[in-house]
Amino acid sequence: MKRRDDGLGKVFWPYYIGAAVICAVLGYIYHWNVWMWLGMFVCWTVTLVVAWALVVWVLSLTVDLNKPVKEDHPGARRIIISFIGILCRIGRLRIHVTGWENIPEGRFLLVGNHRSNYDPILTIWALRQKGINIAFITKPENMKIPLVRYIHMGNYLVIDRDDPRKAIATINAAAELLENDVVSVGVYPEGTRSKAKEMLPFHNAVFKIVQKAKAPLVVAAVTGTENISKNMPWRQTDVYLNFCACLPDAAAMSTKDMSERTRELLQTAMGAD
Repeated sequence: MKRRDDGLGKVFWPYYIGAAVICAVLGYIYHWNVWMWLGMFVCWTVTLVVAWALVVWVLSLTVDLNKPVKEDHPGARRIIISFIGILCRIGRLRIHVTGWENIPEGRFLLVGNHRSNYDPILTIWALRQKGINIAFITKPENMKIPLVRYIHMGNYLVIDRDDPRKAIATINAAAELLENDVVSVGVYPEGTRSKAKEMLPFHNAVFKIVQKAKAPLVVAAVTGTENISKNMPWRQTDVYLNFCACLPDAAAMSTKDMSERTRELLQTAMGAD
């Protein structure tokens, strides 16, 4: 049964409350009329959101990308989740989730198709409903963005596919996070976004994470995220996240077999949507 995430409606409430308190105090002091109060309420709400973004930006500048983060940092994760909520709200996402029954107990590797930069964002936001922390493997270019680089503190890993030695180190680090019960890991085996519905070839090496950690493999199909950029800010976008399968014994399979099975499951799930 489909569930629509309703948490996005609450994302801006802390900023609304903060703006209301500020406006109540200033309005009392300066005797604002209703229209002045409403105008300043909007201005202060925007100011508080921007101020929070600046705080995250400053924090991101302190991140040492050369220092691996091997433990969970709840404070950093809360900051990341709060900012992801803002991005989902600004993007006007309406999230529909199916397949919760395919989420196993404990840590897992999540593998999915890749249509938009919003794919990991909506996945992280949806999984928070179940208290599931997940860190994605991303490309090095993302860590050059000041705000984005803060995700390093949330156990996110960089994979350099042009350097096999570094790529193997990332795969080992991801397996270690799963083995040590730190966080679940998400990866897009296509390596980059596909502009067409047909998926790009998979990089089978990422499936070694499952073999090394002996972890379950969860397959997640995302549809609709490719429409976000052309719809925002004027229209909402319905996006669908389907946890379509769990392969608990995937570690016994070869990476080639895992890749082929994952592609088959994703094609079936996307065809159904």
